[in-house]
Amino acid sequence: MQKTKKKLTKAQRRRRRRNRRIAWRATLCVLTLIGLVLVAALSAGEAAFNGPSQTVGDLLTVSMLETSALKFVPRIFYSQEKLDEVVARNSVSEDNDETDTSLIVVAKPTPIPDPGEVQAAEAGEGEAQTADAASTPQPTPAPENLLSSEDGIELYQVKSGTYNGYMMVVLDPSRVTVGTCRDKFNGSRGLQLKDIAKRYDALAAINGGGFEDKGGVGNGGTPVGLVVAQGKLMHTGNAGQYNITVGFNQDNIMVLAKNMSKSEAKEKGIRDAITFGPALIVNGEPVAVKGASSGLNPRTAIGQRSDGAVLMLVIEGRQASSLGATYADLISIMLEYGAINAINMDGGSSSLMYYKGEYVNNGVVLTGSRTMPTAFIVR
Repeated sequence: MQKTKKKLTKAQRRRRRRNRRIAWRATLCVLTLIGLVLVAALSAGEAAFNGPSQTVGDLLTVSMLETSALKFVPRIFYSQEKLDEVVARNSVSEDNDETDTSLIVVAKPTPIPDPGEVQAAEAGEGEAQTADAASTPQPTPAPENLLSSEDGIELYQVKSGTYNGYMMVVLDPSRVTVGTCRDKFNGSRGLQLKDIAKRYDALAAINGGGFEDKGGVGNGGTPVGLVVAQGKLMHTGNAGQYNITVGFNQDNIMVLAKNMSKSEAKEKGIRDAITFGPALIVNGEPVAVKGASSGLNPRTAIGQRSDGAVLMLVIEGRQASSLGATYADLISIMLEYGAINAINMDGGSSSLMYYKGEYVNNGVVLTGSRTMPTAFIVR
């Protein structure tokens, strides 16, 4: 039996027409607001990227190009040719010398004397006291920024107008090794930094080298470039644009090398190594930096002092309280802390420092801890 359509009253028809008009006007208002916001955003972007200050436009461009989510923005305002020009005048020199390992003399651990030895030393007046210069750890700057000093690790806060970060000084370089997400890289998902640290029962860790991240949605399980962990060759894949290998040899001296092959790693006696870049300091000399380099972003870097102590630096970024650091900033910090050699590691949302069971920096709170294949760990 076919139902008959109920006839609307005149009042009901009026209400329906009125509701349709209200809905249409509301939709039109929303679309107009969205259009105005887009026009304002494009106008502001045009003023920022192509305004009177080339410095501001360059800084915005190179900063965004390092992100996964915002790297498309500069392409709205610049052609590829213009982008290439911006990158060229904001870059880091890649002409790096071979690491001179003789510049590093690893300090010998100072044994704790028993009370009898202390008394004998105090009684021996006039006796000459000699010591290997390298056995005395170098003083680190800004003691007022020292947050803790125990377990052979010094933790400092580093601050400037655009960034907040943390420097970890590991006095014994033999404690620093490479940790991996698993025993064999097979394309499976990587691990968060805290889980890599826990896998090795490590006291501390920072994120390591780069990894495949197509479209910004990689699973963090496949590294790029050479990876050596505790003397075992783990990976030899293509490093892409980041082609500097940083490793520690059997003498616990940090070595930097461009496009290091597995045969070169064996020849140099590399026990632990990962790949990223660029190099920041080589043989005590800072690399040449042009312009804003790669802009203000979260950063991770590792270096070594002349006494062998390892410098592990993480800078927070993309926050109101900490915009981030440039490569020039990293170089300045590393030089302040006495680095002879230093290199930039993977940054962005990967930049994390772990110590005593928790994250030191708050990047993980804002972005979530990304999964990754490698880390530098301290045991």
